[in-house]
Amino acid sequence: MNGTTHAVFGIAALAGTALVTGADPPAYVYPAAVVAAWLPDVDNPRSTLGNGLSRSKNPILNVLSRPLSWALRTTSFVLVRTVGHRTLTHSILGALLFALAVYLSLDGFPNLTLALVAGYASHVFADALNTRGVPLLWPLGRPFRLLPGGIRSGGAVEVAVALGALMVALYAILQLTPSLRALLGLL
Repeated sequence: MNGTTHAVFGIAALAGTALVTGADPPAYVYPAAVVAAWLPDVDNPRSTLGNGLSRSKNPILNVLSRPLSWALRTTSFVLVRTVGHRTLTHSILGALLFALAVYLSLDGFPNLTLALVAGYASHVFADALNTRGVPLLWPLGRPFRLLPGGIRSGGAVEVAVALGALMVALYAILQLTPSLRALLGLL
């Protein structure tokens, strides 16, 4: 799946999880869900995060983002050389390790924790819809696909699936925010 699809899935996962659990995440945690939805592909040097962030035309932003960009590129290089793409970061083990690290680091911030874990998990789920599937039980077993044959990345079906996820996200967000429903005249 492409970066835009993963971003939509991250938002849908956060909003849907919040709706089911009764959480009330503030708007500022939704970008965290998007970044977390891109995070499993850090093991690919050509991915949104694996390629780094140093492409800003603004020199001040470029200086500020450069250390993070180098860290992301280094992590990407190490992961792709040691375990490869779509291995650890796309498995249950990788998701659990990420969730544990987030929980231990952000114990006092439940909304941010929810956003990060939901975003990360959404990536694994979305890639399980793909033709390549994901190695859920890595390092054991074969790739797992949610659909027989899977969805080709970048095709019209991926766009349709992303639009479906967007509809889920919008519905959940509207259910979570009565004031937005009232503003739109949907009460």
